Amino acid sequence: MPEIEHMSNDVLNRVPAEFRPLLNLDHLTAWTAARQREHNDDHGTYEAARAMFQAVLRSQHVEGDGRWSAWRRARKVEKHLNRLVRASRDAAQASEGLRTSYADHVRTVAALPAQRAAKAEAKADRRGRVNDFTAKSLNKTVSAMTARPDSGDESSDETAGQGAAKGSGGRTVRGVNDLFDRKGA
Repeated sequence: MPEIEHMSNDVLNRVPAEFRPLLNLDHLTAWTAARQREHNDDHGTYEAARAMFQAVLRSQHVEGDGRWSAWRRARKVEKHLNRLVRASRDAAQASEGLRTSYADHVRTVAALPAQRAAKAEAKADRRGRVNDFTAKSLNKTVSAMTARPDSGDESSDETAGQGAAKGSGGRTVRGVNDLFDRKGA
């Protein structure tokens, strides 16, 4: 069964044997359809019983009753039948919800390995692009640093936007790290 492909045998062995077939989506569909039929049959039976009780109990008038007395007495019985009607309708809807949510779950679990592989590939591609960009940027920086004349000509440094500063010993400061390398400034 592909539905239980990712389930450990320890967990599967703890499931009672009569419920194990429900892990198959086709079997679960048939089982939930049978439950829906039962609940819908019960729903019809409860509605018929409620209609019968309403008709009989609301028509029982006792000498001295007020205008709504029979209705109030009948309501005490009807509310329990209303709960049965509502519960059977909700149970039929819940069995359909079980089938659809399990089908979605099976579909999601089956799609996870492909989604994770695509996500890992996208992450590797993204990292590769970042690494390529970083390498390109560092190569440009290194080539710019090595191509500069080391003559100490301040005008060429200033025109390049570097603004040369003289450190101790007449050495030109080229970057932040050079500021920390100065001794006795």
